[in-house]
Amino acid sequence: MLSGAGTVGKDDRPIRGGQLALFGPGDVITVAGNVAQESRTPALDVVVLGGQPIREPVAWGGPFVMNTRAEVLQAFEDYQKGKLGVVPATYVPHGQLGGSSS
Repeated sequence: MLSGAGTVGKDDRPIRGGQLALFGPGDVITVAGNVAQESRTPALDVVVLGGQPIREPVAWGGPFVMNTRAEVLQAFEDYQKGKLGVVPATYVPHGQLGGSSS
């Protein structure tokens, strides 16, 4: 859960930002947002991932997901030093998203 508060699973277990819910094989994924959210996080933001279990610890901060908090901090440091590479940005002039200009 990235932000917000709500419930997960058939038992409507409470969950909030920064927490992880694990569903097993064959489970139906059910997520609901609380009617009232905190003012600093007025929406429920969820990331759903699927795959084989890695059976390793999970730590995250911002955009980085690692195994330990120390690895997350190292990723931030590497990013700030420019060690993670660059994704070139494409400039799209205002009004030209549809591929044509007026």
